[in-house]
Amino acid sequence: MTEKKKIAVLASSKSFLDSRMHFLQRLIRAGNEAFCVVPDRLPANPLFENGVAFFSVPLQKCGLNPFADLLFLLRLKALFKAQRPDMLIAYTIKPVIYGCLAARMAGVSELNSVIAGLGYAFINQSWRQKIAGFFATRLYRCALHDNRHVFFQNPDDQADFLKIGIVRPEQCHLVNGSGVDLDYFAFIPPPSGEKISFILISRLLREKGILEFLAAADSLRRRHAQLEFRLLGPSEPGPSGFSEEEMLRRCADAGVEFCGRTDDVRPFLQRSSVFVLPTWYREGVPRIILEALSVGRAIITTDSPGCRETLKNGVNGFFVPSRNVAGLEEAMEKFIVSPGLVAKMGLESRRLAEERFNVHQVNEQMLQQLGLL
Repeated sequence: MTEKKKIAVLASSKSFLDSRMHFLQRLIRAGNEAFCVVPDRLPANPLFENGVAFFSVPLQKCGLNPFADLLFLLRLKALFKAQRPDMLIAYTIKPVIYGCLAARMAGVSELNSVIAGLGYAFINQSWRQKIAGFFATRLYRCALHDNRHVFFQNPDDQADFLKIGIVRPEQCHLVNGSGVDLDYFAFIPPPSGEKISFILISRLLREKGILEFLAAADSLRRRHAQLEFRLLGPSEPGPSGFSEEEMLRRCADAGVEFCGRTDDVRPFLQRSSVFVLPTWYREGVPRIILEALSVGRAIITTDSPGCRETLKNGVNGFFVPSRNVAGLEEAMEKFIVSPGLVAKMGLESRRLAEERFNVHQVNEQMLQQLGLL
């Protein structure tokens, strides 16, 4: 019989863990006890949802501030000592690095991490990114050394970590992203009518290809009638982030409707014909693409780590070169001149979601590896 455990789950935001509530519920149903640690401000008493307790430990998510990061590490250590978990499961870069170090210092016996993309520090373009990558590599190597399991969401990230010696082969497991709830993101046929509607949903980061999307939209609307373009997403701090005020102005200039942020993307996906994410950010597997697949939308994205797992080129959408407005415009125009592709490719997207990205199958695979079933 599997020993029941007390498990700490650590991530960079409560909304991140909310999207993994199925995973947390499955932990509880298997007889384990779980609590979550997030930076978000929570009520004075621990917030319980579905039997899972939430604790708040402040975190400066962006930037290299050694004093703020050290304080985060020490606060995590104190919490782990007080709660005495048997196991840690950490998601995203700073929670993985400082969570594993703090848990080791607090005597947590089993450490596990999920590499949900490599993010800003591994794009390696600007001097800021190169410095961030230098420190992130060394911190990752130290933090992950004692991990029993390290889960990767795409083979590129796993290969990179193995190549530079951050992890060992026996630690590594590959899963199909975070999965998607096929019932919650139910298939809805794309809107009928003459208008073709394109939507990009993302945090407002330059690396997500937002400026390329705006430029392509501006060009296409000048040549074609009956088009709609929408951008949806929250502002993001940091050197490559955009404020909502700046994005509202840029969208107005390009003829794109800026919808701000939302807690429920489904109505926006349902109103759209094609989902677009021309990212060059180091994604895990973008959860928003999985949601668009599940709803049944054709996809335009880049042939880059994480994204390439979600698209069969010419079947459920088209790959485009990153940072290439002309290539993006060309792919979007295919749906304009051949509108029948919208429904046809949307069906293929739903089929791919059902075959590869069912959240319950992904969760069972992870929990089996963790020995929690």
